[in-house]
Amino acid sequence: MNRAVPFLNALRFAAALSLLLLASAPAAQAAARVIILTPHVDAIRHEFGRGFAAWYREKFNEDVEVEWRNVGGTSDALRFLQSEFKNKPGGIGLDVFFGGGQEPYLLLAEKNLALRYQPPADVMAGIPQDLQGMDVYDRDYLWFGAALSSFGILQNTAAQRLLGLPLAKSWGDLADPKLRGWVGVGDPRNSGTMNVMFEAFLQAYGWEKGWRTLTQIGGNARRFDRLSSSTAKDVTLGETAYAFAIDFYGFSQITVAGRTNMTFALPQDFTAINADGMCLLKGAPNLAAAQRFFDFVLGEAGQKLWYLRRGEPGGPTQFSIERMPVRPDLYQRFREQSNIEFSPFDLKQSFVYNARLGRDRREVVAALVGALMVDTHTELQAAWQAIIQRGLPPADLTELGRMPMTEKEALELALGKWKDPAFRNRLKIDWQTWAREKYRKLCASPSKT
Repeated sequence: MNRAVPFLNALRFAAALSLLLLASAPAAQAAARVIILTPHVDAIRHEFGRGFAAWYREKFNEDVEVEWRNVGGTSDALRFLQSEFKNKPGGIGLDVFFGGGQEPYLLLAEKNLALRYQPPADVMAGIPQDLQGMDVYDRDYLWFGAALSSFGILQNTAAQRLLGLPLAKSWGDLADPKLRGWVGVGDPRNSGTMNVMFEAFLQAYGWEKGWRTLTQIGGNARRFDRLSSSTAKDVTLGETAYAFAIDFYGFSQITVAGRTNMTFALPQDFTAINADGMCLLKGAPNLAAAQRFFDFVLGEAGQKLWYLRRGEPGGPTQFSIERMPVRPDLYQRFREQSNIEFSPFDLKQSFVYNARLGRDRREVVAALVGALMVDTHTELQAAWQAIIQRGLPPADLTELGRMPMTEKEALELALGKWKDPAFRNRLKIDWQTWAREKYRKLCASPSKT
């Protein structure tokens, strides 16, 4: 008998047994995942992706992966979402929209593109539903403020000292002719941050005074940036000495350049506070893990990532984010571990930003800024220089800031004919032509007043 036969049979048996055991064993479980569309910067994506994975592993003894999607700024992301849902109304393969202010979430909720989710009571405990009349989260749980944002003036104090320029303490200070060419502003057609800031002027000052002030600031602007992050970086580089900025861009640039060279001022005339939102998207393919992402972000573990300095226990590990949390208790408990010097919950002011009004006329206001300031910036700068040389006659200032429509007409347009693309495009061209003629006349003929 060949002695190799029993040995070969044994090998065959062992191989068959291994295959049987492999077949009967449970398949290795794939890691859970969440797919998130966001305009947030790399630092936020990194820290929240890392932090959520660590929290998920500790709480559920499972792995989770965050897949980030980015298509540009807030306005770009909102246009993308609406376009995708138009073609795929049941769902677009995304779980969460994260960041971009408050107004996009009002629109998504109104269009039934946001899913309702009520986090556990222990997560929501300690988060007020509103802040001085502004919703921190939706009463029907369709969206949540993940953090709070304030809007102010980022300033390069070193450049100001060198150039003999004043420190700006109010928004109106940015219309000072001495600042011509030293102000940084973004394009509200692309930047949700800038859209809120322009809208806040119109709400706080009123339609006519708001546009007059904004037009003068536009005359002082070096240029209109596509992204608000670029506007903030230009101040750090000394390309400008003042800029419209959201708080966390301001804080991050101060961290880079130092407090002796930079400052971020909350203007004395008004300060807009806005919830920076997130929502579950209709048809979310990874709903359970996405809901847990909300529990993490709104809970103490996620809120610490916004607030604490890099390297502090429970804080970010690689990037300091420095955003204001929605949990008021953190400002007292961890004050010494944060660079944020104030709590928005302690801010006393009469102005409350109306996010719903801003949402309703968002596109019309952005288009007006685009046609009357951005696309015609060369003509605006020339008209502003001519008016300065004539000693700022009041009649010229009124004419410079004159608008082609009233506030009532603008809102009626936004809720009606603006939805017609052909009409909308013709109107934008008409506004550009109207603005150019107005600025050229201001350049050509001196004021009679």
